[in-house]
Amino acid sequence: MISMKLTEIAKSLNGEFNGSDQIIKGVSIDTRSIKKDELFFAVKGPNFDGNDYASEALNKGASAAIIDNPDISNKQKILVSNAKSALGELARLWKHKLSSQIIAVTGSNGKTTLKEILGNCLSINHKTFSTKGNFNNDIGLPLMILEINNSYEFAVLEMGANKEHEIEHLVEIASPDIVVINNAALAHLDGFINIDGVARAKGEILQGSKSPNFAILNRDDNYFDLWSNMGKQSEIISFGSDSKAMVYPKNIVLEKNHCSFDLNCPHGSETINLNLPGMHNIINACAASAVMYSLSKDISEIKKGLESVTPVTGRLEFISLASGHEIINDTYNANPKSTLAAIDYLKVNSNTKVFVFGDMLELGINKEQMHNMIGEKLNEADIDYLFGFGGMAKYTVNQFDNHGLWYEDINLLIKDLKELMLEGNDMTILVKGSRSMRMERVIQEIIK
Repeated sequence: MISMKLTEIAKSLNGEFNGSDQIIKGVSIDTRSIKKDELFFAVKGPNFDGNDYASEALNKGASAAIIDNPDISNKQKILVSNAKSALGELARLWKHKLSSQIIAVTGSNGKTTLKEILGNCLSINHKTFSTKGNFNNDIGLPLMILEINNSYEFAVLEMGANKEHEIEHLVEIASPDIVVINNAALAHLDGFINIDGVARAKGEILQGSKSPNFAILNRDDNYFDLWSNMGKQSEIISFGSDSKAMVYPKNIVLEKNHCSFDLNCPHGSETINLNLPGMHNIINACAASAVMYSLSKDISEIKKGLESVTPVTGRLEFISLASGHEIINDTYNANPKSTLAAIDYLKVNSNTKVFVFGDMLELGINKEQMHNMIGEKLNEADIDYLFGFGGMAKYTVNQFDNHGLWYEDINLLIKDLKELMLEGNDMTILVKGSRSMRMERVIQEIIK
């Protein structure tokens, strides 16, 4: 983690320092978890002002508080014009003191899973830092960089965006050596006009003031050519589902909770047994392998890394119940593309197929159309039961031809689902929805 003197930090941030000098040991924006000698940044949120918590942070052992309200009278403080901007600037300065190679990952779907797979592969032989959770915005990414020190050979960082120029800003902070674009899809559309805007925003990862050495791009994506042009200053390595890509799978076998395939890279091939289900995770594995190839890692090292990956909680996580029912926990998040991938995984199951579906959020003007489309796809997939929760899920239920029920009350949904589970037939129950729908509540109740 960052270790710097307060006076050096104040000078670097053009801040006004008041107090006694000391070396900080990390940073924090949350007084609930702040540790002794950490530097507190008084960032503002929609419902709070971090300046109001500066005194509490100091009382809990913070070395000082970075504030942007001149009326705050704390003794240990650095006054700056904007605390959030100062956080990003300190992360940018700290990154240039690091010897770690930075790998940045973005995409509409799967970037967190890809980050975990890649981090696992690298950590086989190298000390590797990976973004925690989804700390991928203009606050989360700086916090992650400030946790890195020179003992790490690699750092895998996630970059997200809700509007244009956000990733551009993150790239200027992180200055990555290698970048990965997993895909562009209908997600977080509230901040964009259309999917073209999403794709261009993802492409910003290629165009920092320092071009990355390698750009790892999805050959299957409709925007591959756009990204290739945007990243023409970098060496491009492609991954995808067939031999048009430099890294691709063959002889694919999809099982209930795992899969196998032959991984083909320019420097060799290996049969991979992946402890993750679904074609989309095979593509994630190919993306991670493309990064490893760019780093000149041997194919046997790639195989070892991929085969030691374990499932990520809430992402097509397979749970077997003593009753004979099976649960697929895909509650981490949802957008149209990831929902279709989950349905593809459910439809090959021989059990009675049940889909518990919460709203997909941040789809802008496309929200009704996209929820209608999911209902149509459920019909094509021969799903037996649909339990919908939320205002938009009603459109999905209305399009569904089999046993569809819609709920405003999640507790009533859980009650009816439990009753269905008692009828005796072995069921596979897929649960999915956007993060703020908190669909994991269904999982928690039905596995009791």
